[in-house]
Amino acid sequence: MSVTRDNVLDVIAEESLVERSALTSDATLESLGIQSLDIISIVFALEDKFGIVLEQSEFEGVTTVDQLVDIIVNKANAAPESPPAGQAAPAAKT
Repeated sequence: MSVTRDNVLDVIAEESLVERSALTSDATLESLGIQSLDIISIVFALEDKFGIVLEQSEFEGVTTVDQLVDIIVNKANAAPESPPAGQAAPAAKT
C-alpha cells in the first residue's frame, strides 16, 4: 500500500481534531494547537494504520505540518509491505 500525503493528513486531522482544510503545508503545529501529546497520539494512529514503527527522535525539531507529513510518507513508503493491524501475514510458499 502506497501512503500518500492525503492519507497522512486525514489521520492527523482525525487524531488532532483539527479541520482537514487547516492542515496546509506551511501551517505550524503550534498555530494549529497541536501539542507534543497530540503528536504522540497521531504517531500511534499512523503506526497502526500504516504498519510502521516511528521513533521519537524522528520528530525532534518538527514544527510544520509539511515536515511531519514528509517524515511519515517517506518512512511508510520505504517500509516493506506489512499486513494491516490485526491481520496475519500470508504464509510463505514452499
